[in-house]
Amino acid sequence: MIASVLQYLVENPYLLGITVLLIVFILALSVLFSGPKPAKNPFSPKHVRPVGHLVSDQKERDRVLKQRFKADKVPENLDTVIIGSGIGGLSVGVLLARAGKKVLVLEQHDQAGGCCHTFHDKGFEFDTGVHYIGKMEPHDDDRVLMDQVTGGRVEYPRMDEAYDIVAMGDPHQEKVRKYPFLSDEKKLKENLIRCFPKEKDAIESFFKLLRESRNFFEGYFVLKLLPKWLARLLISTGLFNIVFKSYAKFGRITLKKVLEGLTEDEELKGTLSYIFGDYGVVPSRCPFGLHTTVMRHYFSGAYYIRGGPSEVPFQMVQVIEELGGKVLVNAPVSEIIMNSGRAVGVKVQKGDSQVEIYAENIVTDAGVSNTFLRMLPKEVATKSSLYPLINKLGESLSYMTVFIGLNGTKEELGIQAHNCWSFTRPDLEQAFQDYIGMPLDKVRDAEVPMMFVSFPSAKDPTWHDRNPDKSTCLLITLSKYSWFQQWEEGRVKHRGEDYEDLKTIIGKKMLQHCIKLYPNIEGKVEYFDVGTPLSNKYYLGFQHGEMYGLDHNMQRFLPEPAIQLRAKTDIPGLYLTGQDIMSAGLTGALFGGLLCASELLHRNLYNDLQALKKELKKSS
Repeated sequence: MIASVLQYLVENPYLLGITVLLIVFILALSVLFSGPKPAKNPFSPKHVRPVGHLVSDQKERDRVLKQRFKADKVPENLDTVIIGSGIGGLSVGVLLARAGKKVLVLEQHDQAGGCCHTFHDKGFEFDTGVHYIGKMEPHDDDRVLMDQVTGGRVEYPRMDEAYDIVAMGDPHQEKVRKYPFLSDEKKLKENLIRCFPKEKDAIESFFKLLRESRNFFEGYFVLKLLPKWLARLLISTGLFNIVFKSYAKFGRITLKKVLEGLTEDEELKGTLSYIFGDYGVVPSRCPFGLHTTVMRHYFSGAYYIRGGPSEVPFQMVQVIEELGGKVLVNAPVSEIIMNSGRAVGVKVQKGDSQVEIYAENIVTDAGVSNTFLRMLPKEVATKSSLYPLINKLGESLSYMTVFIGLNGTKEELGIQAHNCWSFTRPDLEQAFQDYIGMPLDKVRDAEVPMMFVSFPSAKDPTWHDRNPDKSTCLLITLSKYSWFQQWEEGRVKHRGEDYEDLKTIIGKKMLQHCIKLYPNIEGKVEYFDVGTPLSNKYYLGFQHGEMYGLDHNMQRFLPEPAIQLRAKTDIPGLYLTGQDIMSAGLTGALFGGLLCASELLHRNLYNDLQALKKELKKSS
């Protein structure tokens, strides 16, 4: 009997590989969880409460989100200091606090929330970094985790079925062709075939590849969960690729190459590539698996956040503080304190002096580049295996945002709960390269070739109760830090006329472009301001105003960088969280927080999350 089984395995090497993989995986789990005793499970159905009344009083919100740093506000006997209050930092804070740990979150800006923060000016409220999210259906992983870290007190209104509109063509010179992207895979495919009837085979093939690549991110995620030695062993033997075929296949081929193999129709290729702005990498440098993961993120619906994105940190901060922690702003960390090779604390810059704060563990949500180039002593940073990755991967692109306040309701202005991605040319990548490669003197006269249009006020059902007869619009385009670098030493709001003139010229070109797409807003503009890469640097703390931390290029998603970019660093006591150890966006940062908390609590929180999901489904 045994001889027959062995012979069968020898004749079927695929099954032999699976058998070996399972044995090694079980061994790894025993090693992984035979270390320190796991901490308390931070998940429970009891953590989710009724949503309740939306707090709209700004002073009350500021009391939560704008607690200025003072040394006497720091809790005693800290377990963990977290640098940065983006979703990656706050989610770690909540999960550790739920497990009984005392945490302190330090934010360099004047309010907590990172890219979820909102601001008010001259009667208008603007979001800054979160424009829509997916997978907020009940019992989805993302929704269950969000409910756990916010206490379930955040609602996610659904956007229009056509959540993204792709607008092709220069609105100043031709009739724009619009292609709606629908939150239903079947309907979307059928609609694209109607729009491109000669390209039916190409579209069918594309959607087949979409389905085939749906598990791409599972492989990427598992590489960060496994011990490094095991992950490398499985990769080197080829066993990992047998199990995670999607990751192996679609992490090594670009979006551009796939599309070129399917069709010669430039407009179809451009339409299928449109969402690259969500991760900031052009089709020739983007792994196909990343692109399809982002596309599929919205297939069951795109959502906004009731009360605006700042509602997420508003609730998370309260959870941390209810459990004995603290979230303090105006607290720039100038240095991570080392002792005998271990990270033991941080220095917070306060005027000409520094306040030292010590804890058992230091978590950074400030990004790999900021942490290793600005916060760690150079002699420590350069010895880390993460240090070479900063130059190897590079930083992501920067961007400009035009903030527009409008007089009128969404009905009067003809705006809806969707986004519009406008491209003047179907060859998106070449158009982008032509624009971003321009010297400064030519940028002033150039038309912006691509633009993201969002109407936050139209996405939030509570908006007009708080802001009657007013609406808001955001226009975003990719930009280059070097265009504005000559003014980087200037103070915010005081960078001089030349700087103001340049950003206004570009911003007004974008506004006129938007008016062509939404003519009812003409003559309704009451508020106009433009944020540049320098604004992003000041408010978000990224050295060159980059939008997504480390670049999301092909190199980043290869096995070795994927293994290296994990929560536990090779510097004892120092941990990473947020988008740099997962991927861009709110969800990427959130699951970066899950990975980090798993390391600190010595338990597999992803398994705990799945167990919670099952429990919730049974009780629903």
